[in-house]
Amino acid sequence: MSEVLNLAQKFKIQSEKQAKIIEQEVENATTQLNSFMTAKLQESEAIIKQGMESLDTSNEQLLTTLATHQTDMSTALETYMSNVQAHTTKHLNLFAKDMEKTLEAYTQHIAQLIEQREDRIAKVIKSEMKKWLIAASLGAFAMLILGLILGALLFNKFSKPSYIIQQAQPQPQTQQPINYGQR
Repeated sequence: MSEVLNLAQKFKIQSEKQAKIIEQEVENATTQLNSFMTAKLQESEAIIKQGMESLDTSNEQLLTTLATHQTDMSTALETYMSNVQAHTTKHLNLFAKDMEKTLEAYTQHIAQLIEQREDRIAKVIKSEMKKWLIAASLGAFAMLILGLILGALLFNKFSKPSYIIQQAQPQPQTQQPINYGQR
């Protein structure tokens, strides 16, 4: 669980670091844009004042100059936006790669932990299986011995010849035939 907390802390630190870098670059670019825009606006203001003071300057020249300044300002804004986007994209891509590497390392670490736990479980099962195998073998051997003893006893009991002791039987009395003629 502490590994997950460490990983979360690392992501938090990296995120804060990347956010600060992006924030600093945006601030720098904004400052540069603000300075450029302020200078261009002051220049435009000066041109307008000049145009107002010297009515000799044609309206067309004034509009052309203002259009040029507007184009410069639009270009500067577009450049600013693309620079900010490029820097942000660059840092976010680097952050994504760092996160990917960190997640890959974490995944490998978790895989190693799982493998180690599986090995430990296999060892425990093997040791338990040895105990059960020994106990079962002893039990089977005891049953075999008991069966042999019981078989031997039964064999001895039923394999002895049984002698029939014949007693001398008294001779049957022979009856004398009855003679009916005599009395």
